[in-house]
Amino acid sequence: MKYWAYVLIGLLIASSTFAAKAAYGQQTWYPGEGIEKGLLVKYRISTFDHLQSGGKPFLATIWFGSQDEQGNWKTFAFVEEGGKVVSSDMTLSALNLAPIGFDVTEEFKPYRNAIRNSLGWVGDFANKAHPRSITGGEGWGVVAAIGGGGIVVKPTGTETIEVAGKSWETAIIGFHYSLDSQIWINDNFPLPLKAKQYTIATQEPIPVQYEYELLEVGKSDTQPVPPETALELPKPPLSTPTTSGTYNLDLYWIPEVIEPGKPVTLGVVVRDRAQNVVKDQVFYDILVTDANGKVVLDQKKVLTKDGQGVHEVTFESNGKARTTVTLIGKFVGEVETPVIEKAEFGLVVVPEFPLGIAAVMATIVAMMVAMTRFKKISMPKL
Repeated sequence: MKYWAYVLIGLLIASSTFAAKAAYGQQTWYPGEGIEKGLLVKYRISTFDHLQSGGKPFLATIWFGSQDEQGNWKTFAFVEEGGKVVSSDMTLSALNLAPIGFDVTEEFKPYRNAIRNSLGWVGDFANKAHPRSITGGEGWGVVAAIGGGGIVVKPTGTETIEVAGKSWETAIIGFHYSLDSQIWINDNFPLPLKAKQYTIATQEPIPVQYEYELLEVGKSDTQPVPPETALELPKPPLSTPTTSGTYNLDLYWIPEVIEPGKPVTLGVVVRDRAQNVVKDQVFYDILVTDANGKVVLDQKKVLTKDGQGVHEVTFESNGKARTTVTLIGKFVGEVETPVIEKAEFGLVVVPEFPLGIAAVMATIVAMMVAMTRFKKISMPKL
């Protein structure tokens, strides 16, 4: 009788162990788990390091077409940013869906890096060889070592969220430093649904390292056709954090519509992390290139006055121009302190309008400038 009791107890223990393992298996996840051919996803993504957008979001659509002999996914992707559309083939790793190889176009490379450093970030901690539990408190890994300890990435809770037009039950994976950084994952979806991660910093306001959200999800047997590029004129001021987020730079210009052969006044305003104008004298280099890569302005060690600098420039060709401002130092009292901080801005030079349209546009622009544009900052007179 005792024998059968022991057998029964043993069976109960074994069955409970197998059940626990099964439950554990259902609650593990890695990027790419359960993915199927034809998956089509669209995300809104912004990253701190993506200088082309200055931290502003772009839209990324990815179609999973087929797999190669190693199981890597051959995808087609296109991004939409400021009216511009850039597309490319892109290979994603079978291990964690990280972009690999050299098949992307040169123009798409900045976007591949931005996708890798945002949507692909979680793949550094969970992959096909090492799925991670999305329940309990088991750590996924360490972000950084601070003060002899580590900042641990781990499951932190659950939440029902609304993305891509539906409700999802999610586990939250994240870590806490100054603020809570979080990634929302659904066990039945092969990619994270949403995320917001802050930089490892203590000085407020804390910059966002990256942020994304799933906007659309579907399935297609054929490669999607990207929309056509629709040129979008930027409006002043453009604002962006510098390389480390220590400063913020604003770029103004007059007139608002930039035309070839006509002088343009550029205004640079230097702010601190809290958006206050930097009163210390800051000096910077400014480089402006036109759509053909020709240098139209290159000034070194420009000294600000009340946190501002003003420049005159004339573009000879229309198209997309680039302005790069590099902070190289500042004076605190009479002491010069080196600074290396960079920010980039995109401008658009348009062909000259017909006379009637030009007159209307000039009137509208003049009214806008007079009424609103420079209330926040008065640019120094030339």
